[in-house]
Amino acid sequence: MTKYQKAIVIGRYQIYHKGHEQLTRRALEIADEVLVIVGSSFQSRNIRNPFKWTERAAMIAATLPESEQARLTFLPVRDYYDDTLWNADVRRQVGACVADGERVALVGFNKDESTYYLDNFPDWAMEAIESELDIDATALRHQLFAAESVETALANIASRISVPVRDFLNDWAKNPEYAVLKAEYAKIHAENQVYAGIPWDIIATTVDAVVTVNDHVLLGKRKHYPGKGLWAIPGGFLEKRESLLQGAIRELKEETSLNLPDAALRDCLQQVKVFSHPRRSCRGRVITHAHHFALATPWPDKTWPEIKAADDLESVAWIPITQLPALEEALFEDHFAILCNFLSFQTK
Repeated sequence: MTKYQKAIVIGRYQIYHKGHEQLTRRALEIADEVLVIVGSSFQSRNIRNPFKWTERAAMIAATLPESEQARLTFLPVRDYYDDTLWNADVRRQVGACVADGERVALVGFNKDESTYYLDNFPDWAMEAIESELDIDATALRHQLFAAESVETALANIASRISVPVRDFLNDWAKNPEYAVLKAEYAKIHAENQVYAGIPWDIIATTVDAVVTVNDHVLLGKRKHYPGKGLWAIPGGFLEKRESLLQGAIRELKEETSLNLPDAALRDCLQQVKVFSHPRRSCRGRVITHAHHFALATPWPDKTWPEIKAADDLESVAWIPITQLPALEEALFEDHFAILCNFLSFQTK
């Protein structure tokens, strides 16, 4: 008889390595069923989160016999960049899987600041275990994208992943996404090398412009890495001689050619919010100030202001707000979370 009916393990599993396996196997030892919380789900691929949640679930399942695979339930959770919202989603999904009176345990080890969330669920029993391995998934991803070939990368990380995971990665690397992410990694790495000798952390400030009219929002597709081809809120880096609002209006006009007077845009400003999560961007520490401009509704002639892509965007469009959930995995960085903060729509 097992100690618990349900055990919970939480992770991003980018890449699923032998340290993760240690937690999963312990959970299977102590519980009838294991609920695997797959974090950072439903977002566009990037060098920190290269795999869809379904791909990570496949990696995990591949390391287990079928009898144990049947005891796993995968629960994908998006990044909210807000602990209260994230905790609530985890509790909601776990609650839907746990019957009244069932014994529940959270399995994990407090290895560093990245696993602080284990303390957020005091009503679940905690089964803490000692880590047998010192494996950093960030270093594994570095090998995957920095190596000249996938064969070299897999040889370099072979001791830290199981054979089924190696085989999965070898097959996955045949997809075009691998080449895209390697190019993105090279671009970000080259840019970060410029500041490599500076003895303090570089913190960048950006400004974004969320523009809405007639239940539509203005978005553009990025022209360059990182995020090439992804939808994004118009914006960019703040210049040293401008205010935040001036920067947001400048970037908006440069990228979308929106031909409205600055004064008119200032009059339409509804709200400004700061988005500063340390891991919101793969480029480093980037703090953005998002400005919501709500244009007059209805717009004259029931149409939309004229726009044209320029600067860092390859195309621009007025997107119905109701269509944003369908675009979640095609949006750059945390821009879906930013849009959720300003606009009212139902997430999937």
